[in-house]
Amino acid sequence: MQARIAALHYCLPPKRLTNADLEERFDPKKLRSITKMSGIEERRVVEPGVTAVDLATQAARALLDGYQVKREEIDLLIFTSQTGDYRIPASACLLHQRLGLAETCAAFDIGMGCSGYPYSLSVASSMIHAGTANKALLLNADALTGVIHPGDRALVPLHGDGAAATLLEAAEENGIEGVELGTDGQGVENLIIPAGGARQPSGPDTCKEEEDEAGCIRTAENLRMNGPAVFHFSIYKVPEVIKGALEKWSLTMDDIDLVVLHQANKTMMDQIYRSLEVPPEKRFYFIDKIGNLSGASTPVTLAEAWRQGAIKPGSRTLIASFGVGLSWGVASLRWPEKLPAPVDAPIDYDPGFAQPEDHAGTEE
Repeated sequence: MQARIAALHYCLPPKRLTNADLEERFDPKKLRSITKMSGIEERRVVEPGVTAVDLATQAARALLDGYQVKREEIDLLIFTSQTGDYRIPASACLLHQRLGLAETCAAFDIGMGCSGYPYSLSVASSMIHAGTANKALLLNADALTGVIHPGDRALVPLHGDGAAATLLEAAEENGIEGVELGTDGQGVENLIIPAGGARQPSGPDTCKEEEDEAGCIRTAENLRMNGPAVFHFSIYKVPEVIKGALEKWSLTMDDIDLVVLHQANKTMMDQIYRSLEVPPEKRFYFIDKIGNLSGASTPVTLAEAWRQGAIKPGSRTLIASFGVGLSWGVASLRWPEKLPAPVDAPIDYDPGFAQPEDHAGTEE
C-alpha cells in the first residue's frame, strides 16, 4: 500500500497588512523595491493571542467535517511548525485534544519550517506503507509574524501566517510516488532565531533592540535572515535537487502537469521555473495576497490549486519546498482518477468555528 492525498483545506487570519500600511512604517522607496522582487501586495497576519495551533484547528475541523471523516478513523496526527504553543507539550497533543481524536491516534510534532511539508508527507506515507497508520492528518502551520520584529524591513514585507490540513489515506495506486529530502547544515545561521532556546536562554540582554547596517531592527529573540545567502541557495540548489529527483524517478518535466513551489518570493520562483524550463501553464502562484507562509506555504498553495481546479483527476504534481536548515524536499504526487471536490468551508479564521478548548498553561 502507498499513501495518497484524499483531501486538503487551509485557514488564513482575516487581518490584512497592506503595502500602504507598511509605507507608514518603512521607507516607501525601499519598500517598493522589496515589493517588486517579492510580488507581495499584502499579507495575512494573526491578531495578538491567535496562534498557529488555532489556525490549524480550524483547517483540520473544516476538512474533517466537510468530508465527513470520522474522528476515530484518524490514527496519525502530525503537526509541522516552528511556532508551536508551548515548549512542552508537543502542539500535536493539543490539537489531538481539540479535535477529539481517539487514544489510538499517534500525535507528534516535526519542527521544520519552509521545507516541512515534504518532510511530513514522507514520514506519514512511510508509516502508512509500513502499516503503522492507515489514515493520517497532517497539519502544517506557522504564525511567523509573531517572531519577526515589527521594525525589520527585510522580513516584515515578506511574511504572513497560515495553516493547512492534509488527509492522507492508504491506496493501492495513484499516490505519493516519491519524496527526496536533503540538508545543508552549513547554512543553519542563514535563517535563525539566536535566543530563546537551551543554547541561549531568554534574558535581559536577548531582548535588546539592535539596528544593522541595512536599517533592520531586531533583537536576539527575533528571526533573522541572510537574504542573499538564502536566495543564492534557492535558485541554484533547488533546481539541481529537482532535476536529480526527476532523473531518479525516471520522469521528465513533460510527465509533470503542475509544479508547486514554496512561495518565498516571485522573483525566486520565476528563476527556479526558468532553470527547469517549466512552461507558464504548469506554474502556480499564490503569494501576492497572503505573503510567504513559511511551513504552511506549500500545502496552502497546493490546497488553493485544488480549489481553483488547477489539479486534474489522474494528473501529476511536483512540489518543492526549501528554506530553514538549510533544507529541502521534493515530492511527486499522482492524483486519483476520482478527485473529490474542494470542501465548502470557511478559510478566514473564526474563533467561534475553531472553538479552542484546551486550557494548558493557564494560571489559576
